[in-house]
Amino acid sequence: MPSTAALLQHWYFHVPNLILAALMYLMATYFVLMLAFGWTQHAQGAFLRVFHGVVNPVLRTVRFITPRIVPNGIVPVLAVVWLAALRVLLYWGVSLAGIRPSIGA
Repeated sequence: MPSTAALLQHWYFHVPNLILAALMYLMATYFVLMLAFGWTQHAQGAFLRVFHGVVNPVLRTVRFITPRIVPNGIVPVLAVVWLAALRVLLYWGVSLAGIRPSIGA
């Protein structure tokens, strides 16, 4: 089966997995940039505003489910962990339902 056909056939797994993976990499990038440049909540420039617009909803959600004792600087790392856990749960859920995409042909 060609890879495009497999992707379209198992879209219910690949699309959420791709979105979660992209968010994980955005959170990791946010953490590295926060360490390197000391970003604040009020970003200057179009790129930073767009980046914050994508990242902040995830950070607010993670901050809501994270205990208050955890410092705000660690929340992006926890966001990566939570998103990785969601990817694992997605895989397990699809596997348990018996509709997991097969590897290879």
